[in-house]
Amino acid sequence: MPEPLNAPSSDSAASVPADPAATIILLRPARQQFEVLLLLRAQALKFAGGSWVFPGGRIEPDDAPGMLLESWDAARIGAARECQEEAGLTLDPDSFLPYSQWTTPELERRRFSTWFLIGCLDEDAEVIVDDGEIVDYQWLTPSAALQKHRQQQLSIMPPAYLTLLELSRLDSIEQARAFAQSREPIFYLPKMIKNDKEVSILYADDVAYHNGDLQQPGIRNRVTKGAQGWEYTHCPASSG
Repeated sequence: MPEPLNAPSSDSAASVPADPAATIILLRPARQQFEVLLLLRAQALKFAGGSWVFPGGRIEPDDAPGMLLESWDAARIGAARECQEEAGLTLDPDSFLPYSQWTTPELERRRFSTWFLIGCLDEDAEVIVDDGEIVDYQWLTPSAALQKHRQQQLSIMPPAYLTLLELSRLDSIEQARAFAQSREPIFYLPKMIKNDKEVSILYADDVAYHNGDLQQPGIRNRVTKGAQGWEYTHCPASSG
């Protein structure tokens, strides 16, 4: 089983510690494709209020007594519990596959180190949102979710955006599971750069990751908030 991944060294000794968390990318078959479950967080919530997210949340000590909260075992148990609480769905945590791990940028006041897991569901399972933290839900193909985001009908955060972008290139649940199994979970420790009205999220191999110079020539691996939502740029080099 995967072990907790070690985060790169922080550049800021004053950054808020990241709490262990887990989220489940829940897939179901649909019209020879597959759909992903997205939940709408209540607008009043301090973290990601008004955003569409995968089911998930903080890993609690009761999820895995005697285990590290950062561990894979704790993550899959916590993700299953959160899905039950938020969406009324009972899942088998032993069936989950590790997909990625994301840590909130240091500039944020509330930070999480979150396992992203792949899970599957029968087409006819009923979703019942808790009507507290979660106020609505949608089953969408990854491509449809991205289109709604571009049309400003679906607010999502960068981890969900990049996950949906990856899944949109796959044709079936089988391909999604095979893709997850073909790689080690990727650890993301993004950095946020705010420049005038633009926000960029940089990943570790981006040329500007350490110095914040967005115009510097070199590798681009970043998402930027534009008029049509998040836009991903990934190329080996750029003249700027």
